[in-house]
Formats: sequence, C-alpha cells, structure tokens
Amino acid sequence: MKKMKEWIQGQIILETTGWGRERLINICKKNNIKIHNLKIIQDGYTFQTTYMDYKEVVKYNNKINTQITIKDKWGLPYFFYKYKKRKIFLICFLLFVIGIYAFSNYIWNISIIGNETYTAEELSKDITTNYVKIGSSKDKINCSELEKDLRNKYTDIAWISCDIKGTNLVVNIKETIPTNEIITIDEPCNIVAYKDSIVTDIIVNSGSKIIDIGDEVKKNDVLISGVVNVYNEYEELIETNYTSAMGTIWGIVEYNYNDEFDMESNHKEYTGNKKKTYKLNIANNHIELPFSENKYKNSDVISENSNIKLLENLYLPIGIYKETHSEYIITRKKLSEDEAYQLANKRLILYIDNLKKKGVSILENNVTISIENGKCISSGTIKCKEVVGIPSKLTITQEGEQK
Repeated sequence: MKKMKEWIQGQIILETTGWGRERLINICKKNNIKIHNLKIIQDGYTFQTTYMDYKEVVKYNNKINTQITIKDKWGLPYFFYKYKKRKIFLICFLLFVIGIYAFSNYIWNISIIGNETYTAEELSKDITTNYVKIGSSKDKINCSELEKDLRNKYTDIAWISCDIKGTNLVVNIKETIPTNEIITIDEPCNIVAYKDSIVTDIIVNSGSKIIDIGDEVKKNDVLISGVVNVYNEYEELIETNYTSAMGTIWGIVEYNYNDEFDMESNHKEYTGNKKKTYKLNIANNHIELPFSENKYKNSDVISENSNIKLLENLYLPIGIYKETHSEYIITRKKLSEDEAYQLANKRLILYIDNLKKKGVSILENNVTISIENGKCISSGTIKCKEVVGIPSKLTITQEGEQK
C-alpha cells in the first residue's frame, strides 16, 4: 500500500550540489517538506520527495541558488504528462486506478498458513461462513477478536495469529509448539497454558514465573506473567513494569483417543477418470462457464480459487474457481476381525506418528481395540510430553491493572 501511495503521489529524486546545499535541506525540514532517502554524495546530497513537494523545494531554492538536478522521476503525475494527448486511455487508466484503490479497502482472499490436521479449504470456508465474509471492509475486522474466536473453537490448535496484508487476511496456525521454538509478540503479554497438563520443565527468559514443576494447570492459566513488580528492601511495591513474557514450559498432556468404523461399509474405488471444471469468480459469486459441467455420478472434488493479484497481497475480487473431480465407484465391503484390528491399529499408528511429527514425545499408549455390535472401536488415552505455553496479550487498564 505504501508503494501504491507513493506512485499515486509521484516521486522524484533530486541531487543538490554547491554552496547552500545544507541550508536547503534544513529549510525543507523546517517547512515540513517531506524528503526521504537522504544520501551524502560528493559535493552534495541526493533525496527523494513527492511531485507536489518538488515545487516547494524549487521555490525555496530560488532564494539560495543551489544547483538542483533531477536524477529520476516516476508515478501517476508523470504518467499523465507523458500520455496527455491520449485522453480516452488516460480516463480508462484513471478509472482503473480508482477502482483498485476502492477495492483495496476490502478483504478478497484468505490465506491459511501452517495447517496440517485441517485443510486450508475447510478453515477458509468456516471463517468466511461464520466470521469474516469475502468482501468485508477491513475497518470492521478485529484480528484480535478473530484470533480469540478461532482459538476457542479449535481447541486442539495451539496458536492462531491473524493479520491483514493488503486485501489478504493471513491466518497463521501452529497446531503444536515445537520444543526448539519460542513464539514472541512485540507487546506486553503473559505465557498461558493452551492445554490442561502437569508441568514438568520450566525455562523463563523474561517475566515472572507463576507456577512450579509438578503443578497441575488448566487451559488459559497464566504460567509466566508479563507483570513484573519491583519491591524495596522492606518488601514494599515501588514499581510495576509490563513486559513481553518469554519462556518454554513443558507439561504432561493426556489425549483422549476415540475411533470407530463399521465392519461392513461402503468403499470408494477410483476409476482414474478426472475432470476439471471452471467458474468465473466475481466477489465470491461463481458463474458457470460453458462446456464446464461435471458428468460424474460420484466424485471427490478438490477446489482451488485463484483471484487475480497485482502485488503479493493485493488481491482483486475477480478470478477463476477451479474444481478437479476424481470419479469413483461405491462398493460394499465386510472386514474380517483380523482385517478390522489391523486397520484400527494402522489408524492409531498414523495418529501417533502425526503427534510425533509435531514434536510431541509419547510416554504411554493406553488405547484398547475391541469389536462390538458390528463396529470396531478404539478408545483410551495417550500420555505425552510437549510444550504447553503460548503468549497471550495483556490488556492494561488506566489504573494499571491487567485483564
């Protein structure tokens, strides 16, 4: 957005040499003429200013007679000057720029980063359905509230951070906190528990330790406080400081594992046939394109929305919505007891492997597998050791009390 603003204003790089060059720079600063990228060169300076401020620089320089040379210039005013005879083209271009500026005040894309258990499509659909609709005004989006709502809903996700970049809402997810990583935020915060656990190890880098090894903590309990109280030799409070608490807390966590499937069920057999269909996406409204119909009776669908973007995070509300359909045939299959036990054990091992990939250490596996009433049921607990502390922003009242 900063680059677009500079381009609309028009930018010019000037070189000033000769007697009085320092005086010219001081006059510009005194009269609030915006100059930046000031660099010292032989016998003078180079600096950047806007198209309008350049006129002011020239006005003040008439009294000093310092030599000024234009080294480079770019932006909308110079573009208009170059094509001033092509009025229709300029009008169309101006309407385009105005349209881009108007669209830049809304959210047209949601990017999900760091997800593993949940798909990006699943999370995006949930956010756009229940929290932030595509086309919402950026001024009406409270990222802190959105983070809080998503953390409360997805309790198995350790860390969720939301940020607006251009017309893109970026949702950064960490499903567990790696043991070698410390998450920090650049404002006063506590380290709180994101899971119920029993504390086993504590490392405090900054802040005040609240808990001890062996303590049983609940979700959202403060582990390391960002409130640091300073006392005198008489143990009287003389000062309270607020800092960004940093540290690593390990704890023992119990996961409840429940999985079941029917001994006899429908199964998909993929034929290998695939078809891609396309729709025109305008402000999240899909318009079917000709010759783009899915004729498969049964198929899995992978969708991908590709909005046009001018810069890395400057998306427009226009794009192509692509769906890939993979055809399958439904067959009925009944498992033997051995096959059911093998499948249940395979699913359990996959679950445990996914935990290990996230940096979780497995201490005990207390899951049992049984067959009851035509179902194969796996249930029990898995005891693990993992990092259980994450930052949580401090809200400080005017009286100095934290919330």
